[in-house]
Amino acid sequence: MSKEKQVKDLPLYRKLLLFSFFITLMIVISTAGFTFIYQTKQLESQITDRAKGLASLWSTTINSFDVQLAIDSRGKENQYVRKLSNQVSMLNDKNSKYLGGYIIDRNKSDGNQLTFTAISKNYKAFGVENFYKYNPGNEFLTAFNTSVKENKLTSTKVYQDEVGEWITAFQPIINNKGEVIALFAVDVDATIIDSYQEEIAFYLIFSFIIVSIIVYFTLRWGLKKSLEPVQEIISGINAVSAGNFNVKLQITDQPDMEELSDKFNHMTEKLSILFKRLSDTSKQFGSVPTSPSSLHRIEEAIGEMDNIIAKTKIQKELQRAEKMNAIGQLAASVAHEIRNPMTVVRGFLQIFLSKDHLSSEEIMYLRLMIDELNRAELIINDYLSLAKPDLDHLEKVDGAELANKVMDLMNTFALMKQNITLKSDLESGIVLKGNNNEMKQVLINIVKNGIEAMRNGGTLSLKIYKQDGYGVFEVTDTGIGMSPEELSRLGTAFYSLKEKGTGMGLMVCYQIVDKMKGQIDVISEKDKGTTFRVFIPLWDE
Repeated sequence: MSKEKQVKDLPLYRKLLLFSFFITLMIVISTAGFTFIYQTKQLESQITDRAKGLASLWSTTINSFDVQLAIDSRGKENQYVRKLSNQVSMLNDKNSKYLGGYIIDRNKSDGNQLTFTAISKNYKAFGVENFYKYNPGNEFLTAFNTSVKENKLTSTKVYQDEVGEWITAFQPIINNKGEVIALFAVDVDATIIDSYQEEIAFYLIFSFIIVSIIVYFTLRWGLKKSLEPVQEIISGINAVSAGNFNVKLQITDQPDMEELSDKFNHMTEKLSILFKRLSDTSKQFGSVPTSPSSLHRIEEAIGEMDNIIAKTKIQKELQRAEKMNAIGQLAASVAHEIRNPMTVVRGFLQIFLSKDHLSSEEIMYLRLMIDELNRAELIINDYLSLAKPDLDHLEKVDGAELANKVMDLMNTFALMKQNITLKSDLESGIVLKGNNNEMKQVLINIVKNGIEAMRNGGTLSLKIYKQDGYGVFEVTDTGIGMSPEELSRLGTAFYSLKEKGTGMGLMVCYQIVDKMKGQIDVISEKDKGTTFRVFIPLWDE
């Protein structure tokens, strides 16, 4: 298992504890590091200031005349060299053992070689005596040259030579002519900084360990206290998933969690009501579970909901089929009884219309009556189709060929409207199982409705393609569309969105497609258009 996987599998409490502790450690380590660096810089600065102060102070006790005579002795021990050596040795005696002093001739020999004219006695331990020839490093030489050239007090940073680590301050010694003849130097043993660093590092590490332990246990206690409501919520969720909707959270000490607790309790109340109604509904459908508590488990309840939805759908289909059957029987009996009298009335009206002595107004009235009788005849034919669609004979139907014929037929109807464009995208080789004439009637009805829905012009497209064992006719218009409420009532008896529609046309389409073992899906959006998808089974050899 990878580290990333292991971290992901950690509980929330441990993740927060580790993250908080890690951030705290970073802050403590950063603070300790900055403190260590700052203290070291401060000590180095204090030591440098101490060396410069002593160099400035003790240089006033040194006589430049004695220095000049000592330099002129050219390496020979005389009273002036001994006097100066005793004076600089007093620096070490009266101050720290880490301090040392010496006088350096300003003149160099053999390149950058410097001569210690008089030196403190404590340097004898390092084998350094009066008139010692010293080969300085860059740090030492830079500060030395600056002090000589600019006639001012200077100092080095920490440097290392063959005898140790040092910080050196230089104070010019000036003769009565104002010339720098030598430099008084004060050395500070820089190993004191290392000792101080070790000491402060020990205290910082000790403090770090103590602070880390305190922080860990404080964070552990604080997070556990803060996450108690979360653990309570998790326990409540587990109880709900197990079917216990009577669980109530009691969180009062944290305002944000208290609000979450109230929402959770409200949710459990609603779930309790929902599952009670679900149980009652299951009893109504006669599917009471064998275990009374089974509906109180989320998984079983979801399965039971699916069963109820499926049974509700079946009931709706049965009710629709019964309604269609009742309407069909009524339509058949009424249509036969009405068609004969209507035929007689139409015949007499046509006889009256052939008379020559009729006025234009009378002719208009007669034609209007005949047109209305013709319209009634069409409605009766719809009723008869509803009563008994011609589906006894199922045959192979070429989907693309049928769609082409419908588009050719409806092209003339589209031309009668303004700015209507018909488009088709027909996949060939789709053989359907159905009745050619009835299928044609369905497509004509749907395409005609789509054209009529585009009152201000638009585009109607017809596609045919295969999907999940069906051939699909997809008719899309850019017309007025339908609201969800209008869409839900589509295909019911006597419901139409057209001014003179009866709603029978689409109802017949639904019945025809249903008896061909197909279905009709409709997607519509108000003022944007509608898409009808007619699913017809493919011919299975």
